[in-house]
Amino acid sequence: MTATVALFLVWVQMSAVAGTSLNLTQTSPQAFFGLSLQFKCALTTAGTSGALFFQRNTYVKCSVKRSDCTQYTSDTHSQTQYTCGCGRQSDGNYVYILNATSLHDDVEGNWRCEYRAFSNTINVTLTDSEGPTQIRLDKTEPQPKEGGSVNLTCSANCLPDCRYSWTKGGQDMTSRTRGSRGQVLALKGLVGDDSGNYTCTAVNPSSNKASDISAFLLVQTGPKRKDGASFTPTLRTSKGQTARLEATFTGDPRPELTWWKIEEGALTPVNNGAGETVRQDTPGRVGGSLTAVLEVKVETDDDMGMYCVSAENILDTTFVYIDLQGEGQQPMGAVCGQAEKGLPTFEIGVSVGLGSMFAIGIVVAVVFYIKYQTMKRELESPYASTSRRPSGMDSNHYQELPSPKMWRKQLQDGGYTLPVGDHLEVFSTKVDMRPVEGKVIATNAATNPVYEHISLYDDGTFPRQNSNCSTSSS
Repeated sequence: MTATVALFLVWVQMSAVAGTSLNLTQTSPQAFFGLSLQFKCALTTAGTSGALFFQRNTYVKCSVKRSDCTQYTSDTHSQTQYTCGCGRQSDGNYVYILNATSLHDDVEGNWRCEYRAFSNTINVTLTDSEGPTQIRLDKTEPQPKEGGSVNLTCSANCLPDCRYSWTKGGQDMTSRTRGSRGQVLALKGLVGDDSGNYTCTAVNPSSNKASDISAFLLVQTGPKRKDGASFTPTLRTSKGQTARLEATFTGDPRPELTWWKIEEGALTPVNNGAGETVRQDTPGRVGGSLTAVLEVKVETDDDMGMYCVSAENILDTTFVYIDLQGEGQQPMGAVCGQAEKGLPTFEIGVSVGLGSMFAIGIVVAVVFYIKYQTMKRELESPYASTSRRPSGMDSNHYQELPSPKMWRKQLQDGGYTLPVGDHLEVFSTKVDMRPVEGKVIATNAATNPVYEHISLYDDGTFPRQNSNCSTSSS
């Protein structure tokens, strides 16, 4: 009877789990001390009852309640920390996950995923870490230029993969790195201050062993006068004294400095020992900069004037001027080459430009005025041009006629009578003629035939159609 009951219970259990399968996998092929490891257990079965267990050897480390995927139990006494849960896949089956972090020796052994009568076992061992060794640092550009970009890439032999950090002069550069491990330092919009020593540190996350490497990055920049350095654009001195002219530049590669003197509008190199004048060109680096010093012993007026120092490298050339003047003398206001902002050459150019524009404006105004007077004259005297005379007009009788608006007044002032009516006609002979002493006035005086072609309306305009003008005599 007892044997029969036992066989029945086994049959019931097998029937309940028919079609069930388990598959336990280790997501990472290797496990390292101090790091993390994940197990996945894929379960194929009907229903969501019971619990699934993750066991190491014979000890349950974590269990999951299948009905809601919550963690049921967990081992809190191990140095390795465990958490578990599950998630449903698109095919309707569940995947149960165990996360093991801060791995210690207690993670090693046989791991089993178990649900009821089914289980699947894998073996876990810790792998010894290696490195970092053979660390190296590479640049995409050996000597990038100002305004450009460069990537610094650090690499080392590590097991597991190393993590990388960057510093420049003790300053953390992590915010400018790329990638999950910070292996690449990306520098964009380079300026002169980006030059310097960059240090890459590779750290093995398992053993915490570290190795570092440094490389110098030179950002090529054109020469510029250094802000904040001692500089006086105008020096006052007197005969018998020695003036010290000084200008400080920055730039990489190191610029070549040359002193000049502006004489008769041309640049003349300053030679040491010229006459009795003492001149000394002393370049020297000061905090990453280059200072040019020229000492001029002033003995004559020729020793004064405009001096210029040029700084030149493979990228650019910059000029800076210093005006050496006597006491009470006005500055020359001259510059050389690409002088600095606000130099008098620019002001002279602006003045010349404004003067030229003013002269052009006067010429345009005169031409416009002449054109305007010509147009006005043609409008006021429409027959002043022979090309606009009415057809049939005798050129011998050509004369400049007033505008229609002035017609009535001029005729009346000349003794002509204009009858009042809808249609005004111009009479070609005068009336109310008075004798003049010493002259005989003919009553049938000859008239200008041009008037025979003109008639006016009351508003002083010409008729739209030609009309024959009649003449009458008094």
